Amino acid sequence: MSETGSILIEKLDIYAYHGFFSEEERLGQRFILDLVLDVDLRAAAKSDRLADTVDYGRAVTLISEVFTAQRYHLLEGAARAVALALFDAFAPIAGVEVTLRKPAPPIPATLSAVGIRLSFRRGD
Repeated sequence: MSETGSILIEKLDIYAYHGFFSEEERLGQRFILDLVLDVDLRAAAKSDRLADTVDYGRAVTLISEVFTAQRYHLLEGAARAVALALFDAFAPIAGVEVTLRKPAPPIPATLSAVGIRLSFRRGD
């Protein structure tokens, strides 16, 4: 039996000032983040101890801090910064997938969101 798997952080809503256009820098906007953290969950499944896994409360706090600490022109740069911070903070994380959406992009079209999905592996 294998307990390796993923920790999910879904629909994390953060207000920030990322974007290419000057109005995005000036006004800011909402961003929605979904993250999948690849973690070996076997020890936590056996012990039932928080110390044996990734504390997703701490992870959410870190993601929010990193995401708002500096301005990025591109979603790709913001997603990379989040992934690198998670790798630095949590040794058990082997991979991070970040889906990052702008629900109200400055685009003259009717759509629910635009965004990116990037996958990162520790050591890449």
